[in-house]
Amino acid sequence: MKRRALLLLSAVLPLLLSGCWDRVEIQERLFVMAIAIDKNLPEKGKRSYYEYSAQFTEARALSSRISSTNISPIWNATSTGPSIFECIRLMATRVARQPYYEHLQIIIIGEEMAKDGISHALDLFFRDHESRRKIKLVIAKGMGKSALAVKPRLMPVSGQYISKLTEEGESKTARLPNTVSIGQFSTNFHSGSNSVLPRITIEPHEVKMAGGAIMKGDKLIGWLSDQEVKSLRWINGTFSAGDEVILQNPEGGIPGFTTMEVKAVRSQIHTEIRNGKPVFTVRIRGEGNLAEDGLKNKPTIEKLRKKEIQMNKIVQRKAESLIQRMQKTYQTDIFEFGEELRRHQYAYWKTHEKNWDQNFKDAEVHVSVEVFIRRIGQFK
Repeated sequence: MKRRALLLLSAVLPLLLSGCWDRVEIQERLFVMAIAIDKNLPEKGKRSYYEYSAQFTEARALSSRISSTNISPIWNATSTGPSIFECIRLMATRVARQPYYEHLQIIIIGEEMAKDGISHALDLFFRDHESRRKIKLVIAKGMGKSALAVKPRLMPVSGQYISKLTEEGESKTARLPNTVSIGQFSTNFHSGSNSVLPRITIEPHEVKMAGGAIMKGDKLIGWLSDQEVKSLRWINGTFSAGDEVILQNPEGGIPGFTTMEVKAVRSQIHTEIRNGKPVFTVRIRGEGNLAEDGLKNKPTIEKLRKKEIQMNKIVQRKAESLIQRMQKTYQTDIFEFGEELRRHQYAYWKTHEKNWDQNFKDAEVHVSVEVFIRRIGQFK
């Protein structure tokens, strides 16, 4: 009896299985690797505001297996409309296959678009349950879609190339801010914090990713140079391993340079209220190895200590200069000083939270730096 029941069950169950009725073969999928959003001035009689560009590619392009030289590995398509959702739907009038956004790696915002504010342009990606929160976000100097048109020498897909730049740059140099995802930006924006996003400048065959875009809320208000971004990362303690600090070292009337490979940085921010005004003390402690120097192959403890003192002064001077610029020129807190107040001086923060940027410009900030050289390499 049991055997008959099992046979009947095994015969009926396959009829209930749906199978892969909605399967799409991977070679038929059209992947969206990167998108660019620019400001589009509406023409007479048209209601366009966003210029939405998407970079499409196939699986064989990602694996570099394109046999025909007449087939491009990528296709950049552009549509315009009053909303991003409509722009995406309008792509169906030009693209013969359904785009898949699961592999979207990076969103590039054009300069003019960023000046007007990017929260509305990103709103769809904040809300969509299929949108990954880890999609990278960068600001382009000029038009964002120009970055998609770049033809890199070694990688066929420019969107993938730009995404790789953020990863490699973060691990090798401190000349660009920490990679910011749309999820991180959304958290900062909705909590009232400011951000610094990576900046890209565009060349015909390459993209340079260095410096940062100062975002007050969701609006671009200015730029940081790559050296200023390095100072920012000293202040917030995110100066990553592998980066270098170069300082001028005149000896005997001949200018030279000392290069230190920074291995670790820690930063502590102490807050207090004096006479009704906030006072911040930033203590920076770093260590690393001597990468290049003109020590005449005769290093001594005294010479190394002199280098450390030089390093301390230069890092401190650059950090103080950046803080003063943000206070006087932009009145914008990009150092998360406000967050430190919220944690440790909550009564003051609750009173001044809404106009913190105005109070930030009058805040007193002190910076102290200690840098230690741990290794100097071999001398023979």
